[in-house]
Amino acid sequence: MQVKPTDLFNITTLSYPSLAGNSVFFQENWIDQATNQYYSRIRQLDRRTRHQTAYGHDGQHDHAPQVNAAGTILAFLSQDADQHTQVFTQAVTGGNATQLTHERRDVEAFDWAGDAAIAYVSSTRPDTDSKFPQAVTVTKAQYKLNGAGLLPEDVTTTLKLQKLSNQTGKLVYASADGFSLGAVAPAGDQAAIAYEAKPADPNNFATAAAVVDLTTGELTDITTSVPGGEFSPAAFSHDGKQLLLVGKRNEQPNIEQTDLWHYDIASGALTDTTADQNLEIGGLIVADTQQGLSGRITEFVTTDYYLSLGFDHGAISLYTGGPDQALTPLVGGQRHITDWAVGPDQREVVFTSSDLTTPSQLRVFDLVSEEETLLYDPNARYARTHDLVAPSEYSFERAGYTIQGWYYAPVKTAKKHPAVLYIHGGPQAGYGYTFFHEMQVLANAGYGVINVNPRGGLGYGQDFTAAVIGHYGEGDYEDLMMSVDEAMKLDKKIDAKRLYVTGGSYGGFMTNWVVGHTDRFKAAATARSIANWISFYGTSDIGYYFTPWEITGEWTGDVNDIETLWRYSPLAYADHVKTPTLVLHGEQDQRCPIGQGEEFYTALKLRGVDTKFIRFPQSNHELSRSGLPNLRIVRMQAIMDWFDAHQ
Repeated sequence: MQVKPTDLFNITTLSYPSLAGNSVFFQENWIDQATNQYYSRIRQLDRRTRHQTAYGHDGQHDHAPQVNAAGTILAFLSQDADQHTQVFTQAVTGGNATQLTHERRDVEAFDWAGDAAIAYVSSTRPDTDSKFPQAVTVTKAQYKLNGAGLLPEDVTTTLKLQKLSNQTGKLVYASADGFSLGAVAPAGDQAAIAYEAKPADPNNFATAAAVVDLTTGELTDITTSVPGGEFSPAAFSHDGKQLLLVGKRNEQPNIEQTDLWHYDIASGALTDTTADQNLEIGGLIVADTQQGLSGRITEFVTTDYYLSLGFDHGAISLYTGGPDQALTPLVGGQRHITDWAVGPDQREVVFTSSDLTTPSQLRVFDLVSEEETLLYDPNARYARTHDLVAPSEYSFERAGYTIQGWYYAPVKTAKKHPAVLYIHGGPQAGYGYTFFHEMQVLANAGYGVINVNPRGGLGYGQDFTAAVIGHYGEGDYEDLMMSVDEAMKLDKKIDAKRLYVTGGSYGGFMTNWVVGHTDRFKAAATARSIANWISFYGTSDIGYYFTPWEITGEWTGDVNDIETLWRYSPLAYADHVKTPTLVLHGEQDQRCPIGQGEEFYTALKLRGVDTKFIRFPQSNHELSRSGLPNLRIVRMQAIMDWFDAHQ
């Protein structure tokens, strides 16, 4: 059966797995076509019988399940009667769920604080009851955020502790500058948070970490030895004496690898445990299927043994190590470990995973025997009944770097067939061993699909990531062009006269750049792109710092150097464009504002280029990954229709 854009509604993904005796709790995520909405529910799987039972509050908005250490109570987030996100609890033996928190605003994050209390973060701000539009006063450099719009400046973020027997939470710590909850100690006596080190300085990008005493509210800064660093606390040891953090020194803007750091609470020693390893901790694989992931990166198994996610050459794997032991792969292979948790007996790891032809599975790994067992595949029937393509991996050497790529051959064979170069976003990201619905759609529609990780991406070392800084459209462009050559060697049936190019974000920038520098492609589709660094600087939610980071490799900059900004702007080469180009952009995109697409479209239109502009209402920068489902489908179909019309 052919893979189609509407298969978004047929694919289920799993996340937030946890173990409690013979039970596995997990979150199941799906998209409903009738309501055009994303939903999630909580399921319990009996490992002996494989029977599943529904848990949760309403079966549609239940997410982030966590079982306490005793394995007796399930806590999770869901919506109350006012559609605010609250913490709910439910016995692991079943029964009705009970609302625990009653905040006026959403609970943003929570964690167990011992077996009978919850630590959680929420925000408060003054109510506005006026029936008339109100002026908004902005005083900060970064005053908006993609997906959130204008950021209110009168917000107080609070950390509260609530016992299961109480009706309200006790205020522990509050800040008008904001913070995020990273981890809570198993004993429930301390929490670790991350916060902006210098919130009043728009040119300071340090993120500090601190430990909060949950009894007194006292704050202890723990990253002062690396004052310019960017840290996020991730996991306490079982005895509460150690803390793992993910972070970087921030000595160079936006290119340093994320490392795993260890903090000894008694001595105050902060150590970069992976400083000598060329490994990206965490990492980001570009794809469009996974939803509702916990974001867990690392966790202690014992006091001297922990696990961590690492991204290397297209794979996100679980690595094992310790404070004095380098990380080595444990649960690996050509796949993407999407979510995971260590069991309460420290013997097993339950995890969810994806690979190039598998959207999502639930598995368990025995840390002693190192045996792995498949527990549940919600998409088994879908995989059996659809023509899923396993792409061919290839690599080549160019200018001192090994470039890795994947090629999806079209399902239907022909004497000659078209092919699409699909450029990923970022650029600090990468393609990898995970299920990508849109690539399967294109391959099923008769296109060969070329995915490649040009210099500038993650998973190949810091030098590889740094190679694009100050050189956008140079070595990365040559990598992309050579990747097409290599794919054509791999598949002799690719028609050189029917090559197409598309991409979003950085991939949109590169698509714009490509059509301004070569006529090799029969047609192009550019999405959520950057066309003009000069206007991007002051209109993007990240423009004022991302522009100098990427174009000059400096922490700060302005628009005084118009010559450099214009030289690296695809709009500067609009006179050279002859390729028919479809422009797609979300109207609420704050990351690459729609003005970027408007400028490029107008320039092409006035120069007589065959072009069309598609605007997506109620859509931000995440349209292709988590936007309105019907518009995700319209977007995919529009790109194929454009290519089909230019055969």
